[in-house]
Amino acid sequence: MRRAFGIGLLISVSLLVSGATIAIVRWGKPLRPHLHELGAQDRDADGRVDQWEYRAEGGGDERLVLQDADGDGRADRFLFFRAGKLEHVVARSVSTGEPTRHLVLCLDGVPFEIMAALWREGHFREFFPPQRVISTFPADSDVALSALLHAPPSPGYENRYFDRRRNRLSGGVRVTLAQELPYHRRLDYAFPGLLRGPAYLFPEKAFFDDLARMRARFRASRTRVFIAHLSTTDVLFHVRSPEQVKRQLLMVEQVLRELLYEERGALTITLFSDHGNTLFIRGRIALEEALRAAGYRVEARVRDARSVVIPGYGLIGAVALYAHPEAWEQICRIARDVPGVELCIFRARQPEASRATPVIVVESREGRARLLFDPARQAFRYDAVRGDPLQLRPLWDAIQREGKGYPDGFIPQEALFEATAEHIYPDVVRRIYEAMAGRQVENPADLLLSLQDGYYFGSRRFDWFVQLRSTHGSLTARSSTGFLMSTDVRFARPLAAREVLSEIGLDRP
Repeated sequence: MRRAFGIGLLISVSLLVSGATIAIVRWGKPLRPHLHELGAQDRDADGRVDQWEYRAEGGGDERLVLQDADGDGRADRFLFFRAGKLEHVVARSVSTGEPTRHLVLCLDGVPFEIMAALWREGHFREFFPPQRVISTFPADSDVALSALLHAPPSPGYENRYFDRRRNRLSGGVRVTLAQELPYHRRLDYAFPGLLRGPAYLFPEKAFFDDLARMRARFRASRTRVFIAHLSTTDVLFHVRSPEQVKRQLLMVEQVLRELLYEERGALTITLFSDHGNTLFIRGRIALEEALRAAGYRVEARVRDARSVVIPGYGLIGAVALYAHPEAWEQICRIARDVPGVELCIFRARQPEASRATPVIVVESREGRARLLFDPARQAFRYDAVRGDPLQLRPLWDAIQREGKGYPDGFIPQEALFEATAEHIYPDVVRRIYEAMAGRQVENPADLLLSLQDGYYFGSRRFDWFVQLRSTHGSLTARSSTGFLMSTDVRFARPLAAREVLSEIGLDRP
């Protein structure tokens, strides 16, 4: 009897394993192209390609010809042929006055430098050249997409977070699976939460599946504005080389071109990313070890002045810490000296009457500064107490000399953004202040750490089965700079994440 039971169990397990293997093999196959490139030409012999020709799969000898008529690098004329005869012409530079469908697609984690390189190489030429988008801090998806989509704040910076009211860690895998964060309600498509884990084991398969699902959902919908999020592009950057990911991004180009073809050119596409990526890895920071060596307990609740809660989840370059106010200064001094930590940020302890406009302290190994905000003037002041931790002093003085600041040292946010969009820490003052004093999340941290490029912190369980090759989250330019590009709009300047919707004519999704 026992032998029969054992044989039955073995057969059942074997069948389950076989079924799972078959499912994995069949899951997420590359999308077959329906438009095949026939060639590219330089019609006016100026040294730049200005015509691209494609043959449609199937009968009828259908072809699509894209032309850059005005020489700006974007295809602004779509010519549709059948059996050698021109049937339809769309001039993208001329508005018909009729509302067209609008696909708004987020490619999670694609850095500006990657998309700019692809455009320079001749790809995505249905679009104007990409512009920079400066992410939030931390530069991760939950926070950034909430800002980009004008959604209410999420409970925490990631799916695992510290619930301040209940004084305990909360969320985690169940939040990932449920996908019920406020920004999810602004999306018409998101990758199923159940597949987010397997995506790290089979990243290409997950990406193909994600792209196919998005395409199918868009085709089935007649919503005028369709907002979609491809989360698996970020997965690819986490575990593959930049060159490998660039090859996969060409499949996005293929799908978007085919959607334009199917809609006969009557489709506006906005393509953007929520943050950048470091594109290399140095290692995990030994933060918990340093805190324990100093006599602190890393635990799930703030019990007393020796407790520290660190809700690590994804392997990213920013860390949120929760602790008793009496311990903030000491914890910051310990954290800033951990190899890989670049900046430690916390709110200065102030009298009750002054807390409406908090003072933010920024520390590095070399310096300490205070950030102050004047809401009436929408202006900031950077007081370098020791050194120059944000490397802003020369720039700050130059803005003042140009007459763009106030006599008391405050500088309007608009002038700061213009001056710092391509800084080592882009738009750093506003991003830090919003992270520590704004309503970016429901449970803001007591301290935030920004790590050097390539360093990360997060769940040790993810370390066990993910060989990380890139990360994001910190204040650095690599981590923080995403992109924005459109088939219909040329963006003249870099944008903050919260500006994107209004710039594409969608104040609310």
